Amino acid sequence: MLSSDQVTQHEGQLPAFQEQIFRQFQPQLDELHQQQQLSLPRLNANAATALYLDKKSCHSKRPHKKTRTGCYKCKARKVKCDEARPTCGSCKLRKAECIYPVPKGPSSALPYTTATTLDASPGVLAASYPFVHGGSPSGSSSSSATITGKQALVLNAHFPFFAQPLWHPSNIDAVDMKLLWFYTTSTSSSFSVAGPGNPMDDLLKGRVVQIAFETPFLMDALFALSYLHMHNLNQKCEPSRALGYRAHFLEGYRRAVETAASETYVAVLASALFLTVLSSQAFREENSQELYILDWMVVWRGIGIIIDQMGVEDMFDTGMYPLFERPAIDLEASTASIPNHLLFMVSSIRPDDPDYPNIAIYLETLNYLGSLYMYLKQGFSPVMNLRIISWFTFLRHDFISLAHQRQPRALVILAYYAAFLKLIKSIWWLKGVGERSLNDLCNYLGSEWASLLFVPQAARGVDNELDLARIILQDPNWVSARPSHLQLDSCSSITLVDDAGKRLRWNPSERKVVVLESSEKVIWNR
Repeated sequence: MLSSDQVTQHEGQLPAFQEQIFRQFQPQLDELHQQQQLSLPRLNANAATALYLDKKSCHSKRPHKKTRTGCYKCKARKVKCDEARPTCGSCKLRKAECIYPVPKGPSSALPYTTATTLDASPGVLAASYPFVHGGSPSGSSSSSATITGKQALVLNAHFPFFAQPLWHPSNIDAVDMKLLWFYTTSTSSSFSVAGPGNPMDDLLKGRVVQIAFETPFLMDALFALSYLHMHNLNQKCEPSRALGYRAHFLEGYRRAVETAASETYVAVLASALFLTVLSSQAFREENSQELYILDWMVVWRGIGIIIDQMGVEDMFDTGMYPLFERPAIDLEASTASIPNHLLFMVSSIRPDDPDYPNIAIYLETLNYLGSLYMYLKQGFSPVMNLRIISWFTFLRHDFISLAHQRQPRALVILAYYAAFLKLIKSIWWLKGVGERSLNDLCNYLGSEWASLLFVPQAARGVDNELDLARIILQDPNWVSARPSHLQLDSCSSITLVDDAGKRLRWNPSERKVVVLESSEKVIWNR
């Protein structure tokens, strides 16, 4: 583990990622080129390097661009305002009153209105926007959809996430608006376990949508996410159109990471998270490559690299940090929950074994796996789901490299983790991820490692949540202390934590993140 002031990356880390991100999408993009002859740039392995910046760009200081439209407090402090409404991120952190200057002159944006301006009924909304309920707008299909001031009031009345000036580019049509509506009412909730009204949910439905109207590649990401969600719900969608969204998103995201302009940092942060969901579709496609979970690990790894580039401190300034909050972990206590046969698999490595230098890496990873066992024993819960989802984000790059080298012991550990993935039933984009990964890993490892794979093998083909938990814990009589349909697990453990699982807090006077409960150093695995 590295301390917060030791964030330099390992030599050779970046080349290991260069051929991963876009490679999985290339067959679909080729098909799109053939079917529609769209002028979409071809994404090849070399283009993927833009997602993982070189060392110099990761750690160089960015120019600080000022804004003329920020709040009075940020102007007085001469800092960049993220312009979040009604309270910007800086004022929210300092618990200060946030006041914006009244805009002067004409504006291309529609008038600002609060969510309580008009108490419109669902019928009014349906009349103004029949296509959001599956219909189509009147008039020519070739004409661009426009939003009148009255319609904006209706949207604001029902959807408080539009309680900002509402931009409506002319190239957004009825299908796009339906996808955007679906994102704000359904898809955006796929990322939060704390229920509606929490900071992450508010960010995804409000700030991210606002920024998407200003950042085309982020808007394409929202469209692509909504399409994928609707597709997995067996709703009728246009595959070629979805490929176009994805292609334009990937190309715009690639350019944004490559140029590292401060204006797009917030959009890049959100996109890094969305890419994990978009890339999960390969688990549900029969023709995708085996051991796809290895590539998916790289996509998750990309989130940490983007945050490295921005800096944790600047992430606080943007107000986007709730997107990356995780449950705290007691790593010392989790050691006792590591399955004995997995500990023996590592501790029995002989000095003459080529894997001998990797013992410490395996033990550290098993410690994180042990935390899943420890918290599962306490019962099913939404926070337990988040522990499983965020597990990749804690892992050291060295382990990811060993897995990509297909070192058997690394794959055995991943097989046990894949069994945990099958426990998550409530998140649509994880459907099939656990089962597909279990099948791939068990088949690849074969009979030579079968004695260590009795739990993953037993979990294959089992769908019942309770049966799966009993297999994982190897306890046929285990019952959950908290029924899964009751959200009794406190979400207070979800916060910003370092890679040692310790809670962090923001120290505004020193402009740095510190450990909440002690004077220990902040730890990031790199």
